[in-house]
Amino acid sequence: MANIVKTESGIDLLQRFSVRPKLVGLQVEVFGENGPLPGDVIEINEKDTNFKTILLTQWIIKCILPAAWRGVQIGGLEVGVVFLSTDHHFSSLNLVTLLERRLKRTLRQCQQLPPGSGLTMMKEITKDSLKRLSLYESFCKTELLFNFCSTKTYILSHSQSSVVIVDSLSAYYWEDRLSSSTMQSLDKYCQSLLQSLIEKLKQTNITIIYTVQQFLRELHERESSDAQLFIYSLSIENPLQTVIHVEDRRTGSKFSKKIESLKGDLLLK
Repeated sequence: MANIVKTESGIDLLQRFSVRPKLVGLQVEVFGENGPLPGDVIEINEKDTNFKTILLTQWIIKCILPAAWRGVQIGGLEVGVVFLSTDHHFSSLNLVTLLERRLKRTLRQCQQLPPGSGLTMMKEITKDSLKRLSLYESFCKTELLFNFCSTKTYILSHSQSSVVIVDSLSAYYWEDRLSSSTMQSLDKYCQSLLQSLIEKLKQTNITIIYTVQQFLRELHERESSDAQLFIYSLSIENPLQTVIHVEDRRTGSKFSKKIESLKGDLLLK
């Protein structure tokens, strides 16, 4: 039998040995004390709510804030985020507003700060944090696929980046379906795009978070499919009170949390 020789590029070799910051503590109520893990794929879908983008914004703030600044504990993860926007619901201005609001609360509780230094420190932390956020806009599927390639290039040159977020994978489904000669379900369409992104980012240990619109999905097909690529699935719905249903495929567990909004922040209970 012929010997099989496996080869890899220098970039692949470096990626296998590179260590990226972890996302431990991103959302303890969902991922526990030790998650999510590097390389996890997280799906967020919603029905009759507008909370998915708010939740993503909250997670981005947690990621890009520093763990500490001049001896003051800030509580961030200090990791880089690549955000791929397709439905354009994400607002950079809103992110900065919420980030500054969180910093004000944190610095207000710090007793050792000299009087009048809080505002200067808040500006410094905000400027430093925003350096860890990279935003890509897409207006069609072709641009999105091109941005997948750009994301790979960016990730390879930024070792602090640990998460890629796509909001959302379902944005161009109906546009592409009308122009396509073949019929494809929304679920398969999203899985195809997700597979393309995963293939681009393989061996990088990047955590991928993506969103889809639940009301468009063919649920009967998804339930019978074993090809789902996510580790966590978060479903947000609002029958009477907003609830997030979590499916953890690593442990096989399923549970639900109530969502409450307090001054722009989402609280999971």
